[in-house]
Amino acid sequence: MSLRALRRYLARRALPAYDGDKRFDTALHTFNARLRARSHFALTRFGDGEMHIINGTAIDLSAKLHGEHRYQPGETDGERQRERLRASMRYQHPDYFVGIACPCCVGLAQFRTLQAESGQAESQLTWANVFVNANYAVFRSDTLSAIADWPTPPLLIGHQAADPAGLPFPVAAHIKTGGNAWIQDCDRVLAEVDAAFSAQGDEDRLLLVCAGVLSNIVIAELHAAHPENTYLDLGSTLDVDMGLGATRKYLQRGKSLSKVCVWA
Repeated sequence: MSLRALRRYLARRALPAYDGDKRFDTALHTFNARLRARSHFALTRFGDGEMHIINGTAIDLSAKLHGEHRYQPGETDGERQRERLRASMRYQHPDYFVGIACPCCVGLAQFRTLQAESGQAESQLTWANVFVNANYAVFRSDTLSAIADWPTPPLLIGHQAADPAGLPFPVAAHIKTGGNAWIQDCDRVLAEVDAAFSAQGDEDRLLLVCAGVLSNIVIAELHAAHPENTYLDLGSTLDVDMGLGATRKYLQRGKSLSKVCVWA
């Protein structure tokens, strides 16, 4: 075992395992501790948009903001990707964590549906909102600091209009996505990440994904192929930094910044 691997192993042994603690703030602190220790894991989040697609409900947000996702039941490409999305929710690994929309945000019935659909043990489930609402201040102070302290700059998957120069840390590469990326860009993005891993080393990498529904698919499939990396689905949390604007209410400093999400 190399010295680097030994240090990483000892750091992981010192960490408390995430055991599905369903306190909103504790979940984020635990994931931040894993980031600090470089105890590799993947965190992917399923919110309202993913819920609609998994439920087979038509949704079209292609005209929203910079262009988000679209799903029409029965379309060949959409149904193929829907199956990949469902598979990403059900993929299981002890270091793979699935955030789902909580009952205080979508209602108990929808929450129970997502919980059952995931097929995940309770220990692998967390909040889809783990980085936002009342946790957003800690995300800004602690999570971003842990990302900045990663020994190599992270890779970023994000919208083609995003400018990573505004981030509080450098990125090794910006892999760009366009409209309806979960259908249009998925295989290309996976190939570009694989190429970047091959060029820069496919272990101990940090990948930040800010790509809507695409995030879930690429994180699951990349983690299955490269589990010795860390993958974070950061959603809209960096939109202001990257010049995309205050695209969500919590970024507009609304009342949601005081909202403490609750489990069932």
